[in-house]
Amino acid sequence: MIRASGPHIETIMPRYISLLATVALLAACSSDTTGTGTRDNNGNNQNNVNNSNNANNGNNVNNRNSVASLAIEPAVADLVSVDAAEVTQQFSAVATLTDGSTNSTLPTIWEIDDLRIGRIGERDGVFTGNGLVGGEATITATLVDDASKSATAIVRVRLERELITMGSPADIAMSFQGAGVDDAARAAAMVYPLEGAVMPQNVYPADVQWERGVAGDRFRITLEKPNAKITAYAEHSGAGFGNHWLVDEDSWRSIAQTDPTDEMTITVDRWEAASSEYLRGAPVTMRFAEAALSGSVYYWDIAAGRIVRINDGSGTREEFMPTPPTSPNGESCVGCHTVSNDGRYMVGRLGGGYNAGAVFDLTQDLTQSPPPTEYAVSGSSPYWNFATWSPDNSRLVVTGNEWNLQGMRLVDPFAGTDVALQGGALPGAGTTHPAWSPDGTLLAYVANAGGFGGSNVTGDIALMDVPAADTFENPRTIQAGNAVPNAVPAGNAASYPTWSPDSEWIAFAHGTGSRSEDQQSALYLMRRDGTGLVRLDNASGGPNATNTFLPNFSPFDQGGYFWVSYLSRRDYGNNEVGTKGSGLQQIWVSAIKANPMAGEDPSEVGYWLPAQNTQSRNISAYWAPRACRMDGEGCSVGTECCSGECTPNANGELVCSPPPPDRCREIGESCNQVSDCCNADRGDIICQSNACIRIVN
Repeated sequence: MIRASGPHIETIMPRYISLLATVALLAACSSDTTGTGTRDNNGNNQNNVNNSNNANNGNNVNNRNSVASLAIEPAVADLVSVDAAEVTQQFSAVATLTDGSTNSTLPTIWEIDDLRIGRIGERDGVFTGNGLVGGEATITATLVDDASKSATAIVRVRLERELITMGSPADIAMSFQGAGVDDAARAAAMVYPLEGAVMPQNVYPADVQWERGVAGDRFRITLEKPNAKITAYAEHSGAGFGNHWLVDEDSWRSIAQTDPTDEMTITVDRWEAASSEYLRGAPVTMRFAEAALSGSVYYWDIAAGRIVRINDGSGTREEFMPTPPTSPNGESCVGCHTVSNDGRYMVGRLGGGYNAGAVFDLTQDLTQSPPPTEYAVSGSSPYWNFATWSPDNSRLVVTGNEWNLQGMRLVDPFAGTDVALQGGALPGAGTTHPAWSPDGTLLAYVANAGGFGGSNVTGDIALMDVPAADTFENPRTIQAGNAVPNAVPAGNAASYPTWSPDSEWIAFAHGTGSRSEDQQSALYLMRRDGTGLVRLDNASGGPNATNTFLPNFSPFDQGGYFWVSYLSRRDYGNNEVGTKGSGLQQIWVSAIKANPMAGEDPSEVGYWLPAQNTQSRNISAYWAPRACRMDGEGCSVGTECCSGECTPNANGELVCSPPPPDRCREIGESCNQVSDCCNADRGDIICQSNACIRIVN
């Protein structure tokens, strides 16, 4: 085994190159003939190849003493990268000739099947592991003049990193020598992440939290997979320590992408100052899906009275609209919002109850006071309670004054006027929580709601067909709220239907009522025709948990999963840096299997959406793609455009334009189409949700 070590890390500081950018850079080098491991198919001159072979073999092309077989030495290479250091291994292709002799100098093409781990010299067989992603890869060697002769070998790269938090003693690791003691009553009790949680690979690092720690205690936090081990040490420094460790980003990204199909084990061991004993902690296992969710989450921070935004992979929240416009009755708040399917527009109600609505372009600067709206809001503007976007952004279906049992209406979101229907009729009194399917063909909603949709205690999930523009027909109930079999909790209120990205599934909440502060509820899933109903026990917090509400599917189908956000009063972490004991609603996210087996619970244990305000009640999360303007739309600066380019058109007007051929978009930058992205011809780069990303596979 070969070990390579980088500098020892004594404090948790951003000391590594950004993992995703580096891996993308390595992948981008795949056309470089010095280190890609990609076969040369450019048609080398066969005479030159034969001449080279003749020179190396000492034979001519008619000689019967030809290559019988090919092997790689070593057949298996185990390398260890310490603290992100690169590791190298020389591989050799050894040909056995028909006379029994061997030759290791024949021209050979080298390949590797996983560029995330490292690269191999196409001609020299030198493997270089990047030290950022570990795992196992297959090396292939093929003779230049005889493609039928090839061989494979295995290279395994194990990552090992050790971190000591700021202020902890340099010899803290010595406190964890020996076998340790098993004593569940004194050991650190880990409370986050949750056992069995599934997260996407690009989620912001988890804040590992535990209980039972006092000043002077020491802790060892270990994250481990078969080919990666991250060890962090921290000493409890007293007030403010919080009994937690926020995993550093580079370590988290490394272990997330290493051994992508394997579970990760997290363990927190405690050295108890009072007894000078090392107490072994119980491990928690979780898993990363081979998924990268791009886009932004928009949710309502009730304490702030604002819609805030968290961008993918980020640990900070943005108050992108700090001073909401004032409603006609003098309120300055945006609530009961929803975001268009493409992430471009947000609509919200400007105050409590039945109130004037406003539409915002999320590509605009909304930090102005007041922020711009798509139509001027006045006393004659449309009023509503809840709203949903059509897939093409051209219409809103809104609910009328639900206290007065008004029905739904159709609204032009850019004119701020009601729209006359071309056929059929929208549902009438007692309806709320509309949700337009992504394919545009159906409108889901709650019928027979017993009062305002924010606190209804009865309700059925219903559908209407949308056969043509501005046409709604055939209302029917597909799941009655009082007929959910074996419901836990027992109740009559179905609420907040939401569509999967493929428009085939509907998730909804069901329980005693829709109000998350004081009612009980759990999540359910069914097919679009109402069949296949199943309780989402894992997402809801267990088969008997009753504190989960308001699901919203994200627009992403990644890693074999749909992803749904929801709010819950469950404890997040401990009571020092988390929310334990507070009962405050927080946003959680769960993976939902895209192709579940009949009758199974397709949901996974959820994770807390990073960057939330743990001192507030956070509700109504909408996960939307990156908001940017497409080619041909007006612009003032390039950052408004998905392509990143704002240039004059034939009329001299500034419009979003494709990037020039010599300015491709790097991983993470915005795009219109895959051809905008650097190395688009590789096959593992796509333009998804208006961002260039590398497919995780």
